[in-house]
Amino acid sequence: MKDKVNREKIPQPGQPRPFNFPEFRTYRLPEGLQTIAVHKNNLPLVNLLYHVSFSPLDDRPGHEGQASLLSLLLLEGTKKLTGAQIAGRFEALGANYNTHIGWSGFYFELNILKEHLEKGLELSRQILNESVLPDHEFARLKQEALVDRLQIKDMAGRIANERLLKLLFPDHRYGLPVEGLSASIEKITVEELRSLYNQVFLKRQPTIIFTGNIEEEEALSLTETYFASRQNKAPYEAKVARFEQSAKPKMALVHKPNAAQIELRVAQFIPPRQHPDFFKIRLMNEIFGGYFLSRLNLNLREKHGYTYGIHSQLTYRPQVGMLLISASIQSEFITQALDEVFKETHKMKEEGVSADELSSAAGYLIGVFPTAFETIDQISDAIAHIVTYNLPADYYRTFREKIAEVTVEQVNEAAQKYLKPQNMQVVLVGDRNVVEKALKKNYEIEVFDIKGNPLK
Repeated sequence: MKDKVNREKIPQPGQPRPFNFPEFRTYRLPEGLQTIAVHKNNLPLVNLLYHVSFSPLDDRPGHEGQASLLSLLLLEGTKKLTGAQIAGRFEALGANYNTHIGWSGFYFELNILKEHLEKGLELSRQILNESVLPDHEFARLKQEALVDRLQIKDMAGRIANERLLKLLFPDHRYGLPVEGLSASIEKITVEELRSLYNQVFLKRQPTIIFTGNIEEEEALSLTETYFASRQNKAPYEAKVARFEQSAKPKMALVHKPNAAQIELRVAQFIPPRQHPDFFKIRLMNEIFGGYFLSRLNLNLREKHGYTYGIHSQLTYRPQVGMLLISASIQSEFITQALDEVFKETHKMKEEGVSADELSSAAGYLIGVFPTAFETIDQISDAIAHIVTYNLPADYYRTFREKIAEVTVEQVNEAAQKYLKPQNMQVVLVGDRNVVEKALKKNYEIEVFDIKGNPLK
């Protein structure tokens, strides 16, 4: 039978499947504690997400890594239970639990069967409000953090990411890893973590998010029972910061002897997450490098074969956004690959996008959107995103509609306004002996070792 499918033509997106982000309400208890409840009763599960605006920005200068260590140490012992006992009790309940800290704050997450919820909440309360931060566990976790830093010398991707952030944020905490550097981790003591826990962490007002087989009234009652505090707590107010990118950044080459390929990172600042042009910028990026059919990927992967894949993404921190391009490039083609990246950037900025490109990118975003909310923990994370960036409550319910409303003219306006190839910071990690001579023919570069020291 003759194949009637034209495999040379990209299929057009079909009609998006119906999707409605769950309704939720936000409550404030008399103590000021914010609680959000999402009722979803298809499974006998409940997800708790406990969010505090406590982040690496609270690290003491020179002791970076305090907040990261503290977030791990919270799980290692309370006034009544050791870390092993906590793990054993959660395991007996069939629960999953973890902590995570990033630039948007600290998160404690619990996934548990509804029938065991109150037992899980009592354990969670002890972890969050009664941790003792034991000395021997602190020593172990600190050593693990130092070992992790030693391993980075073999991880070209992490070296590239860290060098890029140091160049973008030379005088700000954002320029250092969340977990700190070896020198700063060495200085951290358990006494200062206890002080940070008592004087900062416990005094920040948390947001409690319940998602799953739980009614709003029950969520409020459980929040009052397990997490309400009569102590004075206050919401976090971030210091206003301004970030200026270098007008003419130089290209940084980090020398990693015998590297098999080049790790490439290119970045520039974009408006913060709350900016009204967010949807225009999101579609601009999608067409530029956000998905498989993007210009960057079709050029460097499909047309030239310089890489297995190149990707651009929008990444946000409080008060600043970044457009980040990342790829692993064959060393012998790095100069040509860079030329193509900048060619595509200028082309998008100067010539704009077509209606077909916009339709394809918008169709992709609209089509995959529901897959981000298939589990209760994904829904909790999405609501935490709304809280963190102070987004409208209907953000997810109107997302696809707002994507569909963006026009070619608006995307082109965003590209002209926000793409700034002349300000893009470039970091390369690879063997200078293989690539330096070719790069210097077209670009002005500075060479560093993997510790960030300049090399001649």
